[in-house]
Amino acid sequence: METVLREVLHLSGEIANQEIGEEDIGVTEFGEKLISSNDIEFLWVARNASGSAKKATTSIKNYSDKKISEDIAKEGSIRLGNEVFVYSKSSSWKTNNLEVLIKWLVKEASTEEVLIEDLIAVVGKTFVPKLMGLDAVSKRRGKDPQVTRDTFLYKEWKDKPDLKTIHTESKVAPEWVQNLAHGERKK
Repeated sequence: METVLREVLHLSGEIANQEIGEEDIGVTEFGEKLISSNDIEFLWVARNASGSAKKATTSIKNYSDKKISEDIAKEGSIRLGNEVFVYSKSSSWKTNNLEVLIKWLVKEASTEEVLIEDLIAVVGKTFVPKLMGLDAVSKRRGKDPQVTRDTFLYKEWKDKPDLKTIHTESKVAPEWVQNLAHGERKK
């Protein structure tokens, strides 16, 4: 893995030095092998090595960001290259009591139309419902959850497929995942 990691880092450096918009993976011998390979295990090893490299570089970036933030908070804003660093402590709003907020929205609405407008204003036009919650409400109301989903929701398919991973050691990993041996495929 160490050799592959070194190759991934070398290839990453070469790609990083390319012009913006260019992404020629075949600029090193390892990159050419990667492009021409159909060996799923080799691709898996390369993927894991690049994941390790990404984790390491993210750690370096996060550490640098923290140290820069500390400096900026103490010494003031600074420009480095074409970036100006300004200290700002981030925050996010949380509800004190969601039930009280919802009751207030419902009780204070003068009409059903106003209630709908208020709810849309609070949850936003791009609100994504919690599917398990919607299913639970549907069941509690004696409705078929799938029919409820089909009535109110639609799936928006992405052009590019997402590669998802399930860690076999995870407590929530499905049994079929835990039962697969290395190199074995689910049928």
